Parts: sequence; C-alpha cells; structure tokens
Amino acid sequence: MASIGKISQMSRWQQMEYHRTRRKEGFARVQQLSATANSMMAIKTNEAIGKGNVIAKVAYQRMSKTV
Repeated sequence: MASIGKISQMSRWQQMEYHRTRRKEGFARVQQLSATANSMMAIKTNEAIGKGNVIAKVAYQRMSKTV
C-alpha cells in the first residue's frame, strides 16, 4: 500500500488507477467474506434444524411411552 505522500506525488491518472485497484480489491474481499458468512449461516441453520428434529423425536418417543 502506498503512503499518502507517495500517492500525492503520483499523476492524477496513477492516483485514479491506484484507487480503482484498491476498490476492486476491497469489493473482492467483501464478496469473499459474504460468501463465508452465508456458508456459516447455512451450517448453523442446518444444525438448528437437526437439533429440533432430535428434540421432536425424543418428545414423540416419550409421548408414545406414556400413552
């Protein structure tokens, strides 16, 4: 990463290219983090559904035994 002093010494076109490149890198990083967050959310959702299914199965078995 260039320092502020070096950036100000660049031509306007170089500064524009530098900032454009940084924005592209930032956007790619945000997309990567978003994909990771969505994957984690899907895993946690499936985990919660699985726990709910186990709890429901145990409750059903207990109801069946008492009746």
